Amino acid sequence: MDTNAWINAFHPGEEGSQDSLAFLETIRQTGEPMISPILLLPELAAVLARGGEKPDNVLRFVQSVQDLLHQVFILPDETTAQVAIELAQQGKLRGADAGYGAVARRFGSVLVPHDREQFERLRGVIQVALPKEMA
Repeated sequence: MDTNAWINAFHPGEEGSQDSLAFLETIRQTGEPMISPILLLPELAAVLARGGEKPDNVLRFVQSVQDLLHQVFILPDETTAQVAIELAQQGKLRGADAGYGAVARRFGSVLVPHDREQFERLRGVIQVALPKEMA
């Protein structure tokens, strides 16, 4: 699940929020691992801080994601970086989007983005699904 989908889940006024939240609830109930690049944590903090959230709320939210028992964080290595480079070049992706795709490919998992562009550019290259398809 990319940063946009996490943020979307907790902004009820946004389109697709219920789908993102339902997907998170499904994962919580099943305990299925969520594999994410460690970059998720500073990205969450940045989006929330730029959106005007209070510093304490930002840190509390990021810590709650970090503490999830089924959340597995992946540190980048050379192999994952090389896959990200290839995905970025092939799909004309932003660097972070390519990083999420590389982690999904490395672990044979499904990337669940809320970003339509990321979804479209990775479809057919890796396993990708929108939150509403996974809830």
